[in-house]
Amino acid sequence: MKKLILRARKGATFIEYALLAGLVAIVVATAAVIFGDDIKGLFTSTAEQTKKVDDNVKKVDLSKGFQDNNNNNNNSNP
Repeated sequence: MKKLILRARKGATFIEYALLAGLVAIVVATAAVIFGDDIKGLFTSTAEQTKKVDDNVKKVDLSKGFQDNNNNNNNSNP
C-alpha cells in the first residue's frame, strides 16, 4: 500500500513540475512578444556604443604612453 501511495505522489510531483515549466514557457513567450522590440533596441544600441568604443580604442597610439593620448589636455589625471 505504501508503494502505491509513493508512486502516486511521484507522478503528481512530475505533473506539477511539467505544469510549472509550461507556465514559465508561456510567460517567457508572452514577454518576448510584448517587449521584443524594446529588447532588440536595447541590444542594438549597446552594440553601436560598443562599436564606437572599439573604434576609439583602435585609434589610440600607446607608443608614447598614456598621457600623450589625452584629447582634453587635462593634467588632473596622474
